[in-house]
Amino acid sequence: MEGEANSQAVPAAKRPGRVLMWLEQESGGGYYPYQVIERKIDTLEITGDWAQAEALLNVALAELERCRDSSFLAEACSRLGSLQVNQGRYPEAGRVFDRALTIFQDAGDRRGQGRVLCNIASIHHNRGDYESALECLKEALRHAEELGNRQGISRAVGNLGIIYYEKGDFERALEYYQRAMDLARELGDRETESIALGNIGMIYQELGDYDRALEFCSGNLEMARQQGNRQVISYALANLGSIYFEMDRLAEAREYFTQYLEISLELGDKPGQIVARDDLGITEMLLGDFQTSRFHFNQALNLTGELGNAENLAVLLANLGKLEVRAGQPGAARDFFQRGVAAAEGSGNLFQLSQNLYFLADFHHQQGEFQDAWRVNQRAIRLAGESNCREISLKSGVLHCRLIAGEDRAGAEAGLEKLLAGTEADRDRADIRYHLFKLTGLSAHRDAAAEIYQRLWGESGNIDYRQRLEELGAGSGNIQSGTCGETG
Repeated sequence: MEGEANSQAVPAAKRPGRVLMWLEQESGGGYYPYQVIERKIDTLEITGDWAQAEALLNVALAELERCRDSSFLAEACSRLGSLQVNQGRYPEAGRVFDRALTIFQDAGDRRGQGRVLCNIASIHHNRGDYESALECLKEALRHAEELGNRQGISRAVGNLGIIYYEKGDFERALEYYQRAMDLARELGDRETESIALGNIGMIYQELGDYDRALEFCSGNLEMARQQGNRQVISYALANLGSIYFEMDRLAEAREYFTQYLEISLELGDKPGQIVARDDLGITEMLLGDFQTSRFHFNQALNLTGELGNAENLAVLLANLGKLEVRAGQPGAARDFFQRGVAAAEGSGNLFQLSQNLYFLADFHHQQGEFQDAWRVNQRAIRLAGESNCREISLKSGVLHCRLIAGEDRAGAEAGLEKLLAGTEADRDRADIRYHLFKLTGLSAHRDAAAEIYQRLWGESGNIDYRQRLEELGAGSGNIQSGTCGETG
């Protein structure tokens, strides 16, 4: 949403032409039109000088108050609120957005109402309140469609796509993103087109089509650099880093995430800093640098507490749990996993909740707490199905088979074979082969898993693959068929 660092938002609609209103220069000796000031603010936002942009807006607001021009006052409030959202200052932003909305409502300005409703939705989104965000965006879309305001439609549908993406409804999200991009092209709105490209790329990442994801997100970065908008550039870098992370190209992912963090720090974009540090934390963890990983996670956790970003909190707590497991601290890991579930419950995001539940269930299984693992995993399976979370449907399905292996070995083996037949991703196939070997002791499964892990380890440097290779005794010939068995 507008000013929202981890969602690649559709930018604000271009404002309709007006008769210029002149404001007295604060230092005296001349007059400046508010619309000229707005253009300067546009430039400052693009180049990342948010502090100067906010200072100019505050001067303009004081003059508009004095001149009692309510229409421009509402526009200035909306602009100020957007800057505050960028910095994670949600209570302040909420107050100025409410004021702008009231002014637009009193004036019967439905275009203005639509713009502010999109801005208010961005606060709900950052706080994980997706239903409230949807209500605002649907009302904004209704205003735009009834007015025939194509710029407003483009903005509203693009932001609706973001919410459906967060909820795991990728088909609907793609529909809205495509509509936003088509409208942007018709209107010649290159910035919105660029952002829509990145958003569509993220859909293809979720669907596992990394070549198309890279194509769209590379186009997003190229266009963003041409336009010079620092925040949009940072979004594009984050998207590319995410794709390389999913492709297990961790060194490249770290490079993009580092650039994302650097720009977010320069801008004072606190929501962006949360996501960038979380991305770097998980990447450094998989590369084996637990100290740097913990530093980034803790920095992100502090900012999340400051801003109240519920969804970010659920992700961060789960990642901290994973770190503590690898660091051999099960007590701390348990606390983080449980808190992560509670945070996801509070956000109402079933897609995220299914992930947090799976991580907790897997932890219970590692600790030999099989009844708790079964109970939590069953809920993860159900919610993953309801929210279309494909990754967790697969992972929780594997865990289900492992849990039933003690009582139904044949059923567990059949279940894993079925999951293997339905997946194409190498790391998922290696994981299933690994568990099939542990269940059956068949060297064919061991050798197939080891071959994939050897290649993945060489390409990514992910320490999890190295550990699996060690467990499989790859190349050492010290694992005999039939010596391993999964227990539930």
